Amino acid sequence: MNLENLEKTEFRQMRLAYMWLNHFKTMGPNDRNKLFEQFGSPLEIMEAIYNKEQVLSGLVEADIIKVETKEEILSNNLDRWYTWLNENMARTNIKCVTPEEPDYPARLYYLPDRPACIYYRGDIDIANEPAAIGIVGSRRPTSYGVLEAELFSSDLASRGIVIVSGMAYGIDSKAHRGAVGVGGKTIAVLGGGVDICYPRTNMDIYFEMCEKQLVLSEYEPEVEHISIHFPQRNRIISGLSDGILLVEAALQSGTMITADRALEQGRTVYGIPGRATDINSKGVHRLIKQGAMLVDCPLDIVEDLCQSGIIKKKRKTRRKKIGDAQMEKSTLSSPVKSPLSREEEAMRQKLGYEPIHIDDLIRQNDMKISETLHIMKSLERKGAVKCIEKSYYVLAL
Repeated sequence: MNLENLEKTEFRQMRLAYMWLNHFKTMGPNDRNKLFEQFGSPLEIMEAIYNKEQVLSGLVEADIIKVETKEEILSNNLDRWYTWLNENMARTNIKCVTPEEPDYPARLYYLPDRPACIYYRGDIDIANEPAAIGIVGSRRPTSYGVLEAELFSSDLASRGIVIVSGMAYGIDSKAHRGAVGVGGKTIAVLGGGVDICYPRTNMDIYFEMCEKQLVLSEYEPEVEHISIHFPQRNRIISGLSDGILLVEAALQSGTMITADRALEQGRTVYGIPGRATDINSKGVHRLIKQGAMLVDCPLDIVEDLCQSGIIKKKRKTRRKKIGDAQMEKSTLSSPVKSPLSREEEAMRQKLGYEPIHIDDLIRQNDMKISETLHIMKSLERKGAVKCIEKSYYVLAL
């Protein structure tokens, strides 16, 4: 093998070596670490083992690589693969950054199982913003979980905190949408190639984020999103974050895996409490019992980040009294923007945090359809209620 035929500078050869090591499906981060211990840099690894069956056999015997990895390396055509990869990235506007490059996300650099490559679409600088919070949760959230995810995401993003999630159906996608909705910044970490939108229901937010936000993955283009990738993906979500917020999680779920990885990485875990009887609350409640920080408004996370020195508190013109702090929290949890009329307040009292259809409201109040719709639209404008699906309403948090 002559690397100079592929890349002319040592820097680009090192970059190629990282991408080559990252290419093999049977070689995970721990396998790469064993090779680093044996040979040193990625470039030295590549020069030592590429197309060298005897060396590879010795590594298998020493339990440094698997037999499947040996066969995969021997069957790899470096020239063909590298040509295909560069053409694919150019066609789909995908870029790649490795640990040797200054744009590599600083939060990931010191992880023991850091990704060898980050393939991305969008603005990689977002990954190095001063403060970032991961928001993860159930793929089948309750209406309460959806409202909380949107509330926390939009509030934190409006304060300049990057929202990190996995673009999965449910809480993840609501977190991204909440950040985008207020003009904030957000990162989606995928479990497959960044040229593939998964799930397809997120196509609209996916394209917007590829252009104006950041979508990234350790997997090269055309790699399918499959279940075995997601636990590995979760370490990157927590790794890119200063803390992880859990919004509804069953005891056995990917969300709990993300929380475990966050704790291993020394990140703070925050939990929003739910109803005691909900399956989706069990995982969050267990972690809170074990020491995760209970939060009931976005300000709790902001204050914790300030105490940690991750973000700086803005100077106040006067010292806050206890009543002022309570009023600030109350304001965050009460979205009503202006006083309600008697009819509006009466209608609001009929609502809770479980969805109710407009037809049921009409029947309960013996009102005309047009009158009911007029009141509900007014309540929406004032921020007192929220339409979460077509004609279904809940109280706003």
